[in-house]
Amino acid sequence: MYLSRLEIHRFRNLRPATFEFSPFRNYVFGDNAQGKTNLIEAIYLLCLAKSFRTREDVDLVPFSENGYLVEGRFLSNESISHHAAIMLDAQQGKQIKIDGKRLNQFSKLVGLFPIIVLSVDDYEITSGPPAQRRRFFNILLSQCSSRYLDDLKRYEKVLKQRNVMLQERVAGRRNGEHMLDAWNTQLVQFGAQLMRARAAIVDELNSHLTAYYSILTNKKWSLRVDYHPNIRFKMNDIETRFESALNRVRHKEKKQAKTLVGPHRDDFIFAISDHELRKFGSRGEHKSALVSLKAAEAQVLYKRTENHPILLLDDLFAELDRDRSSKVLELFDPSSQVFVTGTSLDYAGLRPAESTAHQSTFIVDNGKINRV
Repeated sequence: MYLSRLEIHRFRNLRPATFEFSPFRNYVFGDNAQGKTNLIEAIYLLCLAKSFRTREDVDLVPFSENGYLVEGRFLSNESISHHAAIMLDAQQGKQIKIDGKRLNQFSKLVGLFPIIVLSVDDYEITSGPPAQRRRFFNILLSQCSSRYLDDLKRYEKVLKQRNVMLQERVAGRRNGEHMLDAWNTQLVQFGAQLMRARAAIVDELNSHLTAYYSILTNKKWSLRVDYHPNIRFKMNDIETRFESALNRVRHKEKKQAKTLVGPHRDDFIFAISDHELRKFGSRGEHKSALVSLKAAEAQVLYKRTENHPILLLDDLFAELDRDRSSKVLELFDPSSQVFVTGTSLDYAGLRPAESTAHQSTFIVDNGKINRV
């Protein structure tokens, strides 16, 4: 799957334009704050209905406008074409259309056009709080499986309602053990599915991580990620362990008025040769680990969906030395469509070839994008 055509009508500082992209390598260069990241953000939005930089749709609207509009044409491996459009309007709100038909749920877009982004915000995956790592795995698994996305939505809904009930009990507005038991049953049902899926995806990622990281480090170090579930379990007894954990903290939850155990409190630990990356890694080691993680993610997505994901690699060469910079693109399958952004200095140093059938190069200047 790749994006063959993109139409920007209204989006951040980008000027209205239409672009034709290579199915393989696409380079986007320019000075800082000119619009490079805005371009790949528009592509990400078209694939997942949300930005990787902000939770607020209004942030994507250009000054003096009352909405945004981005359209694109995707081609599958079988040369089947799909038209996608995402828009925000002050009167009608946010809308998504696929081949002219409006989606009644934004989540229905997830997985249709698999996509991966590497951005400066991704340092939070390896160095930030557990919520950022859970978010990474939730996005990956949701693109792999609509079942996972459904289970996640149901779990979060039950978790929210269960917490409200606990808060009302503390306030003295509700009492009823049978209601708590009913919520527990659903929490365990959906939570157990999330935990199984997370354990399996970690094993798949680890089958690629060390090999990719070794390429970048000349086989000096290994990289792996370990799943640290909030509830210790074996694959055949998750529900039993989850129920037992809920019973153990029942009294404490009634006092604190919140759910204290479950996959919403899971964590994932990245380690370089048995040293926890979050605690001991340099900035360059974090970047190399993230690049390796995205390459492994691409392999997992392809294996599970039989579609090569679109790769958005923002400011790819920052924090990497010359040796690692020369190797980084080798990690990604040459059949995948890749968008790489870099500064004008990157362009001067790399001197990528002019646009061909296999490669496109663009220069961004104050929101205007020109093909070289």
